[in-house]
Amino acid sequence: MELKVWVDGIQRVVCGVSQQTTCQEVVVALARAIGEQRTGRYVLVQKLREKERQLLPLECPLESLAKCGQYANDVQFVLRRTGPSVAERPSSDGAPHAPERTFIRASLPIKPRPMSTEVPRSREPKKAMTFNLGPMGSGELFAKSRWRQHVWEGMDFKEGAGAGQASKEELFKTVLRQQEQLHSLEVHEDSLEMDLRHWEHSRVPSQEDEIFFLEQLVRRNETELGEEEFWQSELRLEKECERERQERVRSLRASLEDYTQRIYELSARTEALQKEIQWEMAERAKRGKETPGPSTLESNLASVEKALEEAERNLQAQNRELEELNKELRQCNLQQFIQQTGATVTVAPARPEEDAPLGRAGCEAPAQPPHGGQRPGSCVRVGRGLGAARQTPSCSDFGGSPLGIHVGKEGSLILNF
Repeated sequence: MELKVWVDGIQRVVCGVSQQTTCQEVVVALARAIGEQRTGRYVLVQKLREKERQLLPLECPLESLAKCGQYANDVQFVLRRTGPSVAERPSSDGAPHAPERTFIRASLPIKPRPMSTEVPRSREPKKAMTFNLGPMGSGELFAKSRWRQHVWEGMDFKEGAGAGQASKEELFKTVLRQQEQLHSLEVHEDSLEMDLRHWEHSRVPSQEDEIFFLEQLVRRNETELGEEEFWQSELRLEKECERERQERVRSLRASLEDYTQRIYELSARTEALQKEIQWEMAERAKRGKETPGPSTLESNLASVEKALEEAERNLQAQNRELEELNKELRQCNLQQFIQQTGATVTVAPARPEEDAPLGRAGCEAPAQPPHGGQRPGSCVRVGRGLGAARQTPSCSDFGGSPLGIHVGKEGSLILNF
């Protein structure tokens, strides 16, 4: 992951930053990128709008960025130079280097008692002062060792003074040098006390601001947690819907595979049927070449049917013409009979059951009705010429006419039509 840091108004990008990357590692990487021309002490400051907070060396920038929540996009990281390095600090042979200020407890060397030209009678208890400072660097250790060396030199000088090994001038120089060291230590102690008081007073409002900021952050996190619960429920619903959609997609895929298989089978059957149809057409064409086609047979059959219908129509016309001729023949025979007999003839309509088929010839004597009566409407009475009527020739005299004439009792004639 990348982390953007502002260095002297220029935005630089630190690559490969993870959740475990500390602020000290980021500062070291930026210091190496800047080069040796800008050596010194640097701190990483987190800036959110108008508020700034100095990150601790072991604090992770990404975790601090994640705590800001929705304001993470407004956070800026700034690399600031707080002071020169240990090598750049001014040093003197007479005064040791001042210890660096950090948040870790450290102890200062014991403040010795000012020495005079006289040999001290007794040693006073040593005083120790403890401050909330950081670990001593190599310069501080070197200064402390030098100070101890000077103290031991002074003690050796005092022990050897009684033996007469050191002169008075050397003792005086040693006393002056120790006084200078004590004076420098006192000045350094005063400066440390002033810095400590200033740091304690300036720490109170910053702590209040930080507490206020943390309270706001807690409230914002609570609201974000409520929103997170809502979105988690929405996520569960979406996952269920997604699961249902996946099931539906799988079922659709299975049905699609089934339909694809059926389509493949139908395509194979269609190809087989097409091949069979082509083979059948080829066979029909081959048979058509060998034998006359069905079209000629159908045409011949149609012509035969037409001829048959025409013959039936002609037969019906001939039957009708034959009926007309039979009717005319009967009328002619009747007229001839009337002319020969000279009698009045009453013709009654014949009953349907007494009609004879066309072409029937000959005469039949009707059956005598019971009680000596005659059937009404089936006889012809001749009013005069009874003797002549009795001498009327039989049916055969009419030349085989279908008209039947019978002579009944009392000289009556019966004509059957």
